[in-house]
Amino acid sequence: MATILSLPPELLTYLLSFLPGVDLPRAASVCKQFNESVAVDLVWQKRCNVEYGVDKLEGWRKPTFRDMYAKILHPYGYLLGLWQPEIGPYGGLVYIEVVYGSILATLYQPPCDPNVTAPLRKKACFSITLTEDGRTELRCLKGPKGPHKCVITSQDDMKESFCAKCCKPDKHRHEGGRTEELQAWLEEELGNSEEFLHDHIQELLLMKFMIKSQYETVCLYKRIHLPEPMHNVPIQPGLFKGTYGSHGVEVVNLTYQDMQILGTKVTGDPNVPACQLSIEADLSEPLRLSLEQQQTLAILELVDKEDVIVRDQGLGEEQPFKLPHGVSDRGMNHIQDRIHKTITTCRARYFGTGLIASHGFMNSSRTPGHLIVFSEDVFGFLWLELRSLSIYSRVHEKFV
Repeated sequence: MATILSLPPELLTYLLSFLPGVDLPRAASVCKQFNESVAVDLVWQKRCNVEYGVDKLEGWRKPTFRDMYAKILHPYGYLLGLWQPEIGPYGGLVYIEVVYGSILATLYQPPCDPNVTAPLRKKACFSITLTEDGRTELRCLKGPKGPHKCVITSQDDMKESFCAKCCKPDKHRHEGGRTEELQAWLEEELGNSEEFLHDHIQELLLMKFMIKSQYETVCLYKRIHLPEPMHNVPIQPGLFKGTYGSHGVEVVNLTYQDMQILGTKVTGDPNVPACQLSIEADLSEPLRLSLEQQQTLAILELVDKEDVIVRDQGLGEEQPFKLPHGVSDRGMNHIQDRIHKTITTCRARYFGTGLIASHGFMNSSRTPGHLIVFSEDVFGFLWLELRSLSIYSRVHEKFV
């Protein structure tokens, strides 16, 4: 009577390659034929690819796919993807991927204010590699004194959070002490900006430096789930860079829920911290305003809501846009420079609210505004009470 052991070895190997990687060692203990089939590296190559999207070993130090699975992907593969570090009110955006010879965690920071069209700024956080003798090596990449040891631990059974802890905190210190650290951090934060910094902004920067430095050696990360593309929406969901006045450029995650468009902060500030719902708009209340109704904020605020709601307006229909007199618009110039023209129309406009608060997220409230879609990659939020227009530009870095 024929059994599975009667199959040709290559067919048995092919069938066993469909087992989850964690079950293959048990399968290998069944019999000699199973053990020999499981030892074939093509089995482990398939598991690495199916379970973690890894199908090449370029740059890795003499591994087999079995080594890759057992020493790297099985213990640390859950780290792959997008994460939000819990750094006080500031949050953040960290992407972990398999690159040439390592698993690499990279911090993606907003561009220097107010250039919302610039790429995110990248900074390496930690890496996971294999040594020449086949040991797994975890390295913290922060600080001025080169890579050094760190440890990573999962914080829950679902592996939706983890903690990264540096084992050599002294490696993060500059030779010139805290003054040199602050100077290096400011150069990174401000870029080549020569804009005069008011006392209030200087205080905010100093506070940000002091708080962020507390999380340099130990930090908790929580997974970020990006929304899938959608049909029949005014603008596709995803990550956007937006201007937030004296707090600079911040990142929001734009999503949809029922008839609401929601912008949740990925990076935040001491007034409205990360993870808070920064802006929202009601898609059931599309607006169409004339140029005359947008001349000044006073005129705009007197417009009867029922007179400008257009229930049957189609998605993407162009309508006039004008920045009301007296409204500030940090970031608009960079958008217009990118497209080489002045923005005089928009594709959609909706009533909405934005979250404001005093320092420490005290006395928070929602203030009225308009969410304005300019293109597939640009939208704005007009804060009526604050007399300002925040500009949001899509994040084009790929996180897959």
